[in-house]
Amino acid sequence: MNAKQVLGVSVLALAGATAFAQTVPAEQWVGAPIATTGGAYSRSAVTADMAASRSMMSAPQEFRVGPADPATGAMSRVEVAADTNLWIRSGMSQVANRDSFDPSSPAYRAQMAAYQRMRSGPEFMAEVQRLQGARMQQTATAPSDTGSAAN
Repeated sequence: MNAKQVLGVSVLALAGATAFAQTVPAEQWVGAPIATTGGAYSRSAVTADMAASRSMMSAPQEFRVGPADPATGAMSRVEVAADTNLWIRSGMSQVANRDSFDPSSPAYRAQMAAYQRMRSGPEFMAEVQRLQGARMQQTATAPSDTGSAAN
């Protein structure tokens, strides 16, 4: 390529670039510029406001350590175990697990009534207290690791 061709291509490129140049001010396209200096708040005021807003919010689930809080109406582990024990004690585990399961049978109805009576009666609380006592006793008698490393 010789020098005349390079000069011609350059002139055409420059002419093409100026033909589509912006003739409207930027304020008409995007609005007035936003002032970034001389704001109403100092850095310490903004930091204090951010700290106050963070302290009012609860911690996001990602930053929690340990299990999540139980939902309203959720049963504890001991209550679930007590409910299962009453289900078994009422005979529902044998009736409901049969191949010939019939919810309209008199045996099913009688055992379901027994389960519901035990579940809503004092038997449930007695079972919960029994399981909590057994759990506390296991915790109290479990060997600790604190004194075993002395040797």
